[in-house]
Amino acid sequence: MRRNSQAAQSPPGQAVYPVGMNLPVHIDVRQYSPRVRWFVAIAWALIVAKCTLLWWAMLHWSVPFHPLWIVGPTLLFALLATTLWLVHHED
Repeated sequence: MRRNSQAAQSPPGQAVYPVGMNLPVHIDVRQYSPRVRWFVAIAWALIVAKCTLLWWAMLHWSVPFHPLWIVGPTLLFALLATTLWLVHHED
């Protein structure tokens, strides 16, 4: 079996990937100002506080369904939004 020996040219010190191969995700938080990073951190703190309070309240007042039905989608969408924010590259 013959291997494709072509590789993409890259600057020194960076990885070289075969042609046609997708580059890995590179997360560079330095492209965002500290103010924006603090905003995301505070948003996550509020999300965690809300989920914790909601979980306690639903158990305390005996709500007839599991708290994960509300906490789960909240955390998933927050994780999705944060992931999209992290992998976004400004050109």
